[in-house]
Amino acid sequence: MRTVIEIDGLFDGTSAMSDATIVIEDGEIAWAGKRSRAPKTPKGEKSRTVRAAGGFAVPGLINCHSHLTLEGSANFEAETRQSEAAAALKAFRNARLTLRSGVTTVRDLGANGSMVVELARQIERGALEGPRIIAAARGITITGGHGMEVGRIADGADAVRAATREQIAVGAMVIKLFSTGGVLGEGAGPELAAYTPDETRAAVDEAHRAGVRITTHAHGAEGMRIAAECGIDSIEHATLLDQPTIRLIKEKDVALVPTFSALRRIIDNGSALPARVMERARLVATKHQEGIRSAHKAGVRIAAGTDAGTPFNTHERFALELIYLTEAGLSRTEALVAATSLAADVVGSAKAGRIAAGAWADLLFVDGDPLRDLAMLQKPKAVWVRGAPLA
Repeated sequence: MRTVIEIDGLFDGTSAMSDATIVIEDGEIAWAGKRSRAPKTPKGEKSRTVRAAGGFAVPGLINCHSHLTLEGSANFEAETRQSEAAAALKAFRNARLTLRSGVTTVRDLGANGSMVVELARQIERGALEGPRIIAAARGITITGGHGMEVGRIADGADAVRAATREQIAVGAMVIKLFSTGGVLGEGAGPELAAYTPDETRAAVDEAHRAGVRITTHAHGAEGMRIAAECGIDSIEHATLLDQPTIRLIKEKDVALVPTFSALRRIIDNGSALPARVMERARLVATKHQEGIRSAHKAGVRIAAGTDAGTPFNTHERFALELIYLTEAGLSRTEALVAATSLAADVVGSAKAGRIAAGAWADLLFVDGDPLRDLAMLQKPKAVWVRGAPLA
């Protein structure tokens, strides 16, 4: 059955048009463009024409950084110690919240096991409702490092290589490394450069040899430079950028995922969080926005991700990240690109993030043009995934 959707306008992942039509067949977009040029349904083929709720369509959004097993509890350390069963149940609940907020693809960057990998498989089989998930299984960290509560601890190049192979063996679709310390948890602070070049290169080489992308958690400039030199595909957070690091990241064509939402939620709820966390958060927050602004001016690729699951940072609030990106210097169009076509390139999903022939028919419908007001994205009128609307 061919489905023809007529709408007032759409953003295709790079630019907008008015009076548009989207043609869907077998869960993919067969054609998209101006309504006056829409192809006729071939003779003998069944077709239905629908008018979607909301007059404007964008590609299903992509959250490049999420933790589906976490729900944003104030007590982050307690939540990371939850059972695997509790983590799996939360992951399913949060996946549904994510999807219904208009995010149809999500990259999960670390859990206390392989439960999100299995959730992704069940969603793809049609057994459960949820977005398309690119799951990392366990993140890889040093002894005493950030993420040690749920990560795979590995010290030395051989151990890092083995840890990377382990994640790939359980089905990880992306590898997550911790190149520096962090803000949350009991591990090292954000400025520490955790992995050496030899250790980092071992992880990158193993991931790429298996055809899998690798990203890294990094706050401090030294850790970011080591990761970029070693061929990392993207850097998460990137709070303490300096000019030499920005130049290297641009030269190596490494993408940044700033996750402004995570720090915003921590700073805004400081009275409920430990003093150690707030001290670290304030340290990195002072430079974060200006560093990303400088990276953007330098032409560094920037994609949208929230680090959802960290304290007070819930999974259904992804669209706020686009507003935070504009506060760091991106235009509204660039912010929406960062959550659609550019994000698709960063996570390695060629069929996501676009409204074009051959792309997945994953769509978000809103009441007006988000290029005029990004807040529209916070109030979805309808979400389609795999060629059908959510009930």
